[in-house]
Amino acid sequence: MGGLTIIVAFAPLCLFYILEASSSRWLLSLVIWLAMVVIVTALGIIDDRYGLSPRTRLGITFLVFGAAASIDPTFNVRVLDFLFPAISFGLGTWWLAIFFTVICLVGLLNAVNMADGKNGLVIGLCIGWLGLLATRAPESLLPVFILLIATCLVLFVFNLRGRLFLGDGGAYGLATAVGLLAIITYNSPGSQTVRSVSADELVLLFSVPVLDSFRLTFRRVLRGQSPMAPDRDHLHHIMQAKFGWPLGLLLYYVIALLPSTALFLYR
Repeated sequence: MGGLTIIVAFAPLCLFYILEASSSRWLLSLVIWLAMVVIVTALGIIDDRYGLSPRTRLGITFLVFGAAASIDPTFNVRVLDFLFPAISFGLGTWWLAIFFTVICLVGLLNAVNMADGKNGLVIGLCIGWLGLLATRAPESLLPVFILLIATCLVLFVFNLRGRLFLGDGGAYGLATAVGLLAIITYNSPGSQTVRSVSADELVLLFSVPVLDSFRLTFRRVLRGQSPMAPDRDHLHHIMQAKFGWPLGLLLYYVIALLPSTALFLYR
């Protein structure tokens, strides 16, 4: 039901704010952002209902994210600016930048979907990610962050009680919303730096579920399985086996969010 909540409750309210109260500077970007969130959420809902093939899901998400990066430079990462060490890498041509951006977004999407195996995990991560990004985001975008965080908090309460589950629709929708907002924030100037958030800060922010998805994919390929095959070797399964639940959930939050929080507060 998480995907339906995003489309039926969050999207109309957010669209009303965008059209009525957002600044002209962000109007087009926010409309594109919300459209991408709705489309990818709908894709996840369809996958929940009919079980789409991995190739179909990947193809559609590549097209959706590629369209966003092509239409609006706000969603296109053309330069990687690192804080530690202070270096920058240009991504060359416009199309190479689009390809890199799409790969990052699709990777985050699948990592978040893989992590959605225990109540409260993905929604709690999204609340933490959004909270940290909101400290660096342009002030005029804060209402969108607040609205999305409020939606996540409601989902979180029901999800912890086992009354609502994200499914692919909810996981896809939240991952898309957070990923695109992270790129918007990255492409926004900081108060004292060129960018409000550096590339290494974003890498660290999403590192735990992304690295876990790489590990799982590598192990499945070595075993001759499909990278999309289900198993119980995820990090949250390991945490549950060692520490139980919800202690495993709290420790997962600490591992995933504490280093990023320290780095964000440091700068």
